[in-house]
Amino acid sequence: MLQLKVIGTADLPAVLALQAQCYGPEFLESAEAFEAKLRAARHLHCSYLAVEAGEPLAYVVSLPVDDGQLPALDAPEVAPARAPRTLYLHDLAVSPAGRSRQLGRKLLRQVVNRAQDMGLAQIALVAVQGSREYWQRQGFAAADAPSGSALARKLASFGPGATLMRRALGPV
Repeated sequence: MLQLKVIGTADLPAVLALQAQCYGPEFLESAEAFEAKLRAARHLHCSYLAVEAGEPLAYVVSLPVDDGQLPALDAPEVAPARAPRTLYLHDLAVSPAGRSRQLGRKLLRQVVNRAQDMGLAQIALVAVQGSREYWQRQGFAAADAPSGSALARKLASFGPGATLMRRALGPV
């Protein structure tokens, strides 16, 4: 039976193994970067691991962020948000063994519910590896990052073709 559990530091080896199955080398992040994101959202329960029969099949890492802020790819430090309006969906990875089970949608639903529970206005993400159309089908729309802004510089850390996307959340 599929179980969704909150990611803890003990789950990082499973997260790193799943990441390696799903992303090209230019998108692989260190355990230190994942720990920084988990610390920034400590006690908020925004990141989940999907496990079945002891086998990790997918994960999502998200954290609340202040307007205009998002962690750069492989950022070793992430400051906790002071006045978040956005839940930043930093990473969603589904193993080849889990793809036929719509685990991405299940994890996204968990993130949407969590963002609504927290009273946040939107979810934001950076689409990479040609995933923009997938995210559009999930209700996200491309968003601009003002040229030269800190947000644009962080977006650039994800490489060419990276697209900032947002999904507004209605009242709970």
